[in-house]
Amino acid sequence: MAINLKINIDSIMKLSLQKRVSILAAINVVIIALVYWFFIGPKYDEVKRLRVNLQDLNVRLNENRQIAADIPKYLRDKEEMEAKLQAAVAQLPNEKEIPDLIDSISSAGEKSGLKILLFRPGAEQKRGFYAEVPVNMIVEGKFESLYSFSSKVGNLPRIVNISNLELISSGHRNRIPVLKANFVATTFRFIPGPGEGEPKKK
Repeated sequence: MAINLKINIDSIMKLSLQKRVSILAAINVVIIALVYWFFIGPKYDEVKRLRVNLQDLNVRLNENRQIAADIPKYLRDKEEMEAKLQAAVAQLPNEKEIPDLIDSISSAGEKSGLKILLFRPGAEQKRGFYAEVPVNMIVEGKFESLYSFSSKVGNLPRIVNISNLELISSGHRNRIPVLKANFVATTFRFIPGPGEGEPKKK
């Protein structure tokens, strides 16, 4: 085997320089191809796959960092919304306070100089954690009295909405126009859930 190799080498050495360079280049190409095929190629594919995985991980990392950075803001927003909800619930009277509140609405009309022609509380309508308590009213008086009444109702410690307002001219009194107003004054009652107490009063 060694003799054959020596003969082959001797035969190659007898060739011209151009042919020897070509054979050496061909051998180098074959060696490089074999090294790439068995060693570099598989590693290159693995590196390419790992780079794709790295890009995916970087994207997920940036997303998680963004979420983590927003957590304090979400917590602050949650606390603010809970505080606003508690403040809104605190303005809803409980069942025991409804009669007093209705009396306050009636008293606001009388103190404003309105003549109350109709004052009829309606049926309660439940709306989840609260219930609407409507009061159908017909009053008569000057425009200034109506304005004063709406201001007094707006300044009550509990929420009262005036809706479905209809104004009708009712003639004159001492040359002052008199209006008849038909509307619904609606207040709201808090409905505690199971295990919940009444809202804290301010």
